[in-house]
Amino acid sequence: MAIATTSREVRKKTDKGVSFLDQIKNIDLNLNFNSKISSKEIMFFTNQLALMIEIGTPLNTSLTAIAGQLKNQVLKEAVTGIAAEVEEGKLLSQAMSRYPHVFSDVYISLVKSGENTGKLKEMLERQTALQEKQDKFVAALKKSLTYPAILCTLSFAVVVFMLVYVFPKFSDIFKEIEDVLPVTTRFLLWLSNFLQSFWHASIVVTALCCWAIYAFVKSENGKLVFDRLKISVPFLAGIYIKIYLTVTMRMLGFLMGSNIPLLDALRIVRRATGNAVFGRFIDSIARNVEEGRGMSLAFTEAAFIPDTVKQMVKTAEETQNVAKVMLRLSDYYEGETDDQLKKFTSMIEPLLLIVMGVVVGGIVLSLILPIFKLSRVAH
Repeated sequence: MAIATTSREVRKKTDKGVSFLDQIKNIDLNLNFNSKISSKEIMFFTNQLALMIEIGTPLNTSLTAIAGQLKNQVLKEAVTGIAAEVEEGKLLSQAMSRYPHVFSDVYISLVKSGENTGKLKEMLERQTALQEKQDKFVAALKKSLTYPAILCTLSFAVVVFMLVYVFPKFSDIFKEIEDVLPVTTRFLLWLSNFLQSFWHASIVVTALCCWAIYAFVKSENGKLVFDRLKISVPFLAGIYIKIYLTVTMRMLGFLMGSNIPLLDALRIVRRATGNAVFGRFIDSIARNVEEGRGMSLAFTEAAFIPDTVKQMVKTAEETQNVAKVMLRLSDYYEGETDDQLKKFTSMIEPLLLIVMGVVVGGIVLSLILPIFKLSRVAH
């Protein structure tokens, strides 16, 4: 994989943005941009480095030793390259910035802060704590969405199986009583014949539709429309807003608490948000801060931000405890998100089972009723 070596190239890579699940996935990638490198591998590297710094091992020696323990080839090559650059006299953060496909802006910023304050070990431990919290949050999201996804996939598979393999066995029989067939049976027979006769075209059309939707969502206008929908659709909006608030505030709190300037922290969080509407919201915070109006004004003006958050941020800014409050809010909304997802799952699971039962039951009835009619005709 090519490595961006200039700030312009890095900016091009990170400003492209990502969509939400990609958005559950994106939350996981805020700290580790390469899907070939797991968060556990990053945490292993970080913990080992913090330990070796604590016992007084020179940085280049520590990196070389850790590289020898790594099994992931991508991470191993990156750490080996970083060790070589550190040995040449470069700072660790400078060396890491050459590998944006491995270490995110958040990671590098924490390392840089540790170098500036002489607390590199502490910053590495903060990085591990942040990664652990993110992993726990992502795991809860995935767990809540797994069962509904399995039910939807199973329902679709059952319907396709009945249309492609079951209905054709009855088509010859139904032709004898075509005039008296229920509307649902006629439609399902037509759909079954269509899928059998034009399955190549069906696959192509489906693929083109999926590609068109994907291309639209990935476009700037499409992403904005989709991101607005996510924070405006009833019920789902509450979940999405809490997810984005959790990620945004946790990162902002960690970065500010690590003595990283507020504008730099906002720039990093803005790229990691994954939602165009939230991205514009963070831009408005940055503008207000640059103009000396503080950050709470942007929270007050944002219609989708809960009133509790607005008040707490305003109070935190007045008492100069923004980083601490941000972390408290992120923990609170993580719990809120978890509870709301559990409620959502408890509601959606029986609903999906009912829909699945109605669809499959309707298909079965469309088969059985004509057979009863046929038996009456025979008598």
